[in-house]
Amino acid sequence: MQKGQKGQRWQKGYKIFKNNRDKKGVSPLIATVLLIAFAVALGAVVMNWGRGFVQQQTSEAEKTTQTKLGCSLKVNLKVAEIDNVPQVCYGGGGAAGYIELRLNNNDETNDIKGLSISVGGDTGIYNNDTINTTIPVGLSGYLNMSYSYAAYGKIKNIRIVPKILIGGVVTPCGGSPLEKSTSEIRNCSA
Repeated sequence: MQKGQKGQRWQKGYKIFKNNRDKKGVSPLIATVLLIAFAVALGAVVMNWGRGFVQQQTSEAEKTTQTKLGCSLKVNLKVAEIDNVPQVCYGGGGAAGYIELRLNNNDETNDIKGLSISVGGDTGIYNNDTINTTIPVGLSGYLNMSYSYAAYGKIKNIRIVPKILIGGVVTPCGGSPLEKSTSEIRNCSA
């Protein structure tokens, strides 16, 4: 061994300081325990987030399934017919027009809790989403609604979307609409 300047020792070309031997590090056992604890904590956070995410997705899928099944299996709304004539008619004129409908709830389990009606005219579409009429199971309902010929033009078609109660919420059943074209809609005064 050679002695260098200022008390440093040299050994085979490498400089070794005395002060390096006095420093203490983390023991390998403690380091391993800390790494395992960190990995477990991180895993717990990821699992907790994943559980919440899966529960949210499952809940949304269940609501969608209930709505689709409820609407497809439980809605049987028909326009009433007398002597094979649908009971849908229009009347009036200008801004004082009207549409009359007689609907049958042929369902066996669900009351109709409301209706959304869309009337297509020559110059526009009239939408009424706030018809809160109830048609009990097995009974008929009568509806008289205003329609402005001046704003929307001559009636081309009528689309009726029933609403039923699913999971405590009144839900529109867009997959079960009733549609009537001009040929099925008569003048009320005729």
